[in-house]
Amino acid sequence: MIGVVGGSLSGLAAAYRLRQRGYDVRVFEPGDELGGIAATTPPSTSSSPSQSPPSPSGTPAAPLERVPVSFTRPGDEAVLELLAELGLSDRLEWGPIRTAMYVDGTVHPVDAPWEFLAYPPLSLSDTARLATLQSGIDCRGLPRRRPRFDAYEPSDYGDVPAAEFVREHASDAVYERFYGPLLEARFGSAASDVSAAWVLEHCRGRRERTRFGREMRGYFAESAAVLVESLVDAVGRERITTNARVSELGTTDGAVESITVDRGGASERHAVDAIVLATVPEGFESSLGSPSASFRTRTCLRVSTSAETPLTDAYRVTMVDDAPFGELVAPTLLRSPDAPGGHQYYLLDGGEAVAEDRSSATVERRWLEALATRFSAFDRNDLVAVDSTRIRQPVPDGVHSSVDGMSSNERTIDTPDGLYDATVVRQPQFPQRRAGGALETGLRCARAVSESSRRVSVRQPADH
Repeated sequence: MIGVVGGSLSGLAAAYRLRQRGYDVRVFEPGDELGGIAATTPPSTSSSPSQSPPSPSGTPAAPLERVPVSFTRPGDEAVLELLAELGLSDRLEWGPIRTAMYVDGTVHPVDAPWEFLAYPPLSLSDTARLATLQSGIDCRGLPRRRPRFDAYEPSDYGDVPAAEFVREHASDAVYERFYGPLLEARFGSAASDVSAAWVLEHCRGRRERTRFGREMRGYFAESAAVLVESLVDAVGRERITTNARVSELGTTDGAVESITVDRGGASERHAVDAIVLATVPEGFESSLGSPSASFRTRTCLRVSTSAETPLTDAYRVTMVDDAPFGELVAPTLLRSPDAPGGHQYYLLDGGEAVAEDRSSATVERRWLEALATRFSAFDRNDLVAVDSTRIRQPVPDGVHSSVDGMSSNERTIDTPDGLYDATVVRQPQFPQRRAGGALETGLRCARAVSESSRRVSVRQPADH
């Protein structure tokens, strides 16, 4: 039997592929929800006594994602093939997204070149430096030295701090007024630890956009629940156990041979041929040789409204002006204008709320006040529900976290053979963690497990 620890997207994808290849698989999820970052809640679940507005058509409202899910991009071939296998290709919709910066009380779009020209914090010369950097052109030394095209490979800059790189290859202003705010909004005080590879992957993504500078994004109109449910059905619900905490990994002669699971007040021991870690069991980090990645715990406030008019036409707004949250994400902008219901917004910080030990009630009060102050169209009378959750994610420093999902560092301790790592530190983090990256990591892990009888250690990337 193959034991999969964690019912996240990477765990479910690994279990699905292994089941396809004839393996006996069991998934043990320590919590009561499946899907990880793609987990959803019923639309009526809320910290507010209000209920979701009924659909005009009378059909049940779709589940709501706990956090904004960046799902897939056109280049995610392995993920698109997986969706085709699951029969979900026709349910995946594509659309361009807009990004913007909130500066001086105004939302400024920053996708197309002409929009950057109108971005107040940057001078014309700084805008030109930013444009060349985002085009992958090294123009340092002009006019004495000819420019270098395709000059940057992100993995070559994994151990270079983003701030140092941008200041040297563009300008101080480009970092302080553009990339600095982007990093601080997502990583808070850990922004100084972020790798230049994050910036370069951000630049690479911009080169893959439409002629209007917008990124194409694939998403499920019915929410990510359709993907999670399809994976669960394909694996087999009888093979998935929730509220099952792994308490022991048994080894013999340096290889895994059993897994002990606690649930319902009792312990169960299962013989295993291999173990896929989609999450690291609590208390096992050091003994498993997990990467010593730095983590940030972000707070995410989901605000559901009944308003027909959105607060902004940008999918993601980065707050450059001072605000208790760093980003506003509006995923309902992607759906059809004829879709029923109001709008949802996700407000996220860089980890400050947790670091300062603020309560959920304090976060809700302060963030809603800030939202109303900065977006005049927000009306509390339109408020339907408010939900708060926390997201633990690695800081993409390029050393302890993965640039492409396949790089690996040597561990300082031995770990058992037959142990395969599909945890978040193995998933692509550049320029942002996405559901497609989690699926890719699970599929890659399954491929490593199903290779010949040669065991692959967790110290090696599962990218064969």
